[in-house]
Amino acid sequence: MPKSASRSSARSIEARRSAPISRATGRCSGGSSKYNRWVLEIALSIGGLLLSVLTYVAGVRRGKKYRQEDLAAAAAHEADHRIDRVAQRYVTLVRTNQTGALHGLLVAGVKNLRSSDEIRLARERAAAQTGNDPLRQYSLAGADLKEFVDACVFDNTSVKNDRELLERFGKK
Repeated sequence: MPKSASRSSARSIEARRSAPISRATGRCSGGSSKYNRWVLEIALSIGGLLLSVLTYVAGVRRGKKYRQEDLAAAAAHEADHRIDRVAQRYVTLVRTNQTGALHGLLVAGVKNLRSSDEIRLARERAAAQTGNDPLRQYSLAGADLKEFVDACVFDNTSVKNDRELLERFGKK
């Protein structure tokens, strides 16, 4: 091949490399390649940011759900601990013959329990351990135990309003 032919073919190859490629071939021209790369980088950045935000939101939701479950479990555990504390103190008072029945429950701290269900459970646990129902002298079927306990007035030796409680809640 002559030198002039090789020079002309080298120029045509170089011209093809630098010339924009038509859209018909599906290839991008040299100038739009930078633009496409920039658009792609922005799209990936936005996608990554969106994925991060969605992951954060999902984590916060899951965290709130777990926190609510933990709070419910902690409240149940705390209530069970209060009930056990009252029942054990009552059992100790009865077994050492310091007091018994309603006065024993009151001294044991039954007024610190928060609901009728807690008081009922403390009564059942105390009765199971001592063999005697602490509220056996009162007819409390269907009565609100929290109201009954809150109505009790006591000191270190006795229940002050025992007669009023018997009239109000009746004898068995």
